[in-house]
Formats: sequence, C-alpha cells, structure tokens
Amino acid sequence: MPPSALARATALAAALSSLCCGEASAAPPPPPRGRLATAPAQAPVAEGVVARYLTTPYGDPNGLRLADGTLVLFPPHVAARIGGAAAQGDRVRVIGQVADDGVIRAADLVNLSSGANVGDEPTGPPAPPAPRRSMQRLESAGTIDVVLRGPRGEANGVILTNGDIIYFRPDLVRTQVAPAQPFAATGIGTRGAAGMSLEAITVGADLSAARAATREAPARPARPSPPGTPPAHQP
Repeated sequence: MPPSALARATALAAALSSLCCGEASAAPPPPPRGRLATAPAQAPVAEGVVARYLTTPYGDPNGLRLADGTLVLFPPHVAARIGGAAAQGDRVRVIGQVADDGVIRAADLVNLSSGANVGDEPTGPPAPPAPRRSMQRLESAGTIDVVLRGPRGEANGVILTNGDIIYFRPDLVRTQVAPAQPFAATGIGTRGAAGMSLEAITVGADLSAARAATREAPARPARPSPPGTPPAHQP
C-alpha cells in the first residue's frame, strides 16, 4: 500500500475508534427540568357537585359531601381553603385516595368552573385564622345516614339524614351503628351555615335515652394524691 494510502487508513481507523468509545462512555441527556424531580401526582378519583360542607365540633371545615353522597375529607391545612375554592352547587374534581370505607382522603380539589385549586400555594401572606365559634350545649336525634370511621375502621361519628354531624369516642357507643338506625346524642359543639356538628357526651337510640344517660353518667374520679401525701383532714 502506498504511504499516503496507509496514512489515510490509519487516520480513519483512529477516528472511528475515538467515535465508538465516545458514544459508549457518553452519559444520556438529562431529563427536562422538573419532569422527574417529583413523584407522580395522585390521580383524580371523583367529580361531582358540592352538596354541603362538613365541619368539626369547633365549626372548622374538614371536608365536603358531593351530590352523589361521596364523602371527601381533607387535611386541616387544605380544608381551611376549600370554602374559598368552591361553593355549594359548584362542580369539582377531587384528587386523592379512596379508603376502604369509600371515603376519599383528598389532597387537592379543583373547581371545574373557575379553575380554582386548593392545592395552589397562596401568593400573599397567609390570612389570619378565623375566630372559632363558641361551643355550646347541643343535642340531636334522627336516623343515621352515614357512619364515619377512624383510621382503623372504628366508628367514630355519624351523619344523620337531617344533616347533623355527631362525633363520638369509639368506646362511648357499645352497640354497632349502621345506616337507617335511630341515633341521638347530647354534647357540645357549634351550629353554623354548614349545619350542626357536635362532640357527643352521651348517646342513645332517642333523646330520652341520651338525656337519661347524662343523668346516670358517673362522676369523674378524683385524681389520686402523689405518694407520701398525708390524708386530708377530716373535721
């Protein structure tokens, strides 16, 4: 082979070798900024019309109910903003997870008419918290529409067909509760635009039974004295 041809062949082989090695060692191009930096978003799980808001015994919002009966609960920092994002009668999309009892534990809500989104961070300084309503003695009776449950599946509240919400400690109700059963309670809570919501002190099948339980409730035992405390003087 002539020297010039040999030189060209050697140069071509060196160039091909460099190209192949460069391709093998080159890192793949980075993904578009922001596309893979976060976990996949939760999928929409329900759409419907807001029928009513749910509140705690303090009167704070904690969820809503759609016109088809679906219950949607929000964490406190999100629940505080749902009233400003959607009103009764608005059609919304709920994003979150469906629990075993069919209740949606939501992380976000989008108003399909206005585009308002409770998951959006506020652009200005946070608004001061609304003053809590003063709690008062309340009582309620009616027929159970929905049973509310805690994280372990225990019943810890009911919504009556008249719209009243009654929360209770699981150990306060000794019998199984189910829709269509009569239920009554006395307790403390608030009454507002979203309806009545109370924390039960006593419960029963009707108000007579609940009131009787109030009279029969044992007094709270006195706190025991610290060890070594001399007995109180008896006159």
